Amino acid sequence: MYKALQSCAIMALFLLMAPAFAADKADDAVALITLENGATVRLNADFTWEYVFLTPQTSATTEGLAIESQETEIVQTQANTQSNTQALTQAEQISQPVAKVQPVVIASGPVVGGAMTASAMDHANLLRSTAKGGAKVSYLKSQWDSKGRLGLNFELSSNSEENYVIIEMEIGLYADSGELIKTETVNVWQAIFRVPETYLRKGQTRDSETFWIEGVDKARWSKELMTLKIIDMSSR
Repeated sequence: MYKALQSCAIMALFLLMAPAFAADKADDAVALITLENGATVRLNADFTWEYVFLTPQTSATTEGLAIESQETEIVQTQANTQSNTQALTQAEQISQPVAKVQPVVIASGPVVGGAMTASAMDHANLLRSTAKGGAKVSYLKSQWDSKGRLGLNFELSSNSEENYVIIEMEIGLYADSGELIKTETVNVWQAIFRVPETYLRKGQTRDSETFWIEGVDKARWSKELMTLKIIDMSSR
């Protein structure tokens, strides 16, 4: 009940603030909310919210509202525009009430490079899952082979009416210091064409294959810092 009330409070705040920003189509951000547990989320005008976790190495040019000295990049999307109910369910992962609301200005250009914020590193488990279109992908386990390659496995589940055949995901791997090591794009789910039993269907939970990644130093990745983002989906 407590978590449900937290979720309702966040969404209520979002709905109250959204009309004031609806006219500005160039900026999808409504506000940044800092939670008492230190995590920060961004409310978007399309009824989604995202964790803020990255501090860029280069400053960004902004217009309009003032912002703190460094811009932030947001990658982890936890809700989609087609289901406010799904957004409420995912917001229940936040364990502390809202502390304050800040105005936000989006950088005029892409942010290059960067490192995880201290808050993101403290709440790294929140970044090990991602959801989109009713499908959720979560980090399951890691392993190392004799060649020094990092193997990653993920768990997938779906509450969507769609039958997914391909789910493409971007993986960001970060050193224990918070610095970005590398990014990899994988088909975290790949069904067999015209073999329906291989599709990811509603109510199913499936494990991915093992994805082997080169160029990661095991000594620098003991904290298993990563970010996940679903970037494309195909269904039948």
